[in-house]
Amino acid sequence: MHSNVLSHEPHLALFVSDENPLIFYQVIADFAKTNLKKGGLLYFEINEYLGKEMVQMLTDKRFENIELRQDMQGKNRMIKAKISDGIA
Repeated sequence: MHSNVLSHEPHLALFVSDENPLIFYQVIADFAKTNLKKGGLLYFEINEYLGKEMVQMLTDKRFENIELRQDMQGKNRMIKAKISDGIA
């Protein structure tokens, strides 16, 4: 991790246990499910190595139109997901 990140971000925000690396994302996704309006969008900046796991977690929570996006270096770093709008 770059020194400028380590110098300015709290370690609690940067590091999680290896047993549950998605813990904060799961809590935010659950919050979004109950607080976003139908059709609302959720965006995350993610660890480049957790893209597959993030897509699966959001799929399991029944988000729709999940998009894993790359940064300018071609690394999986962003994810977008939609709350169901109730239209079949």
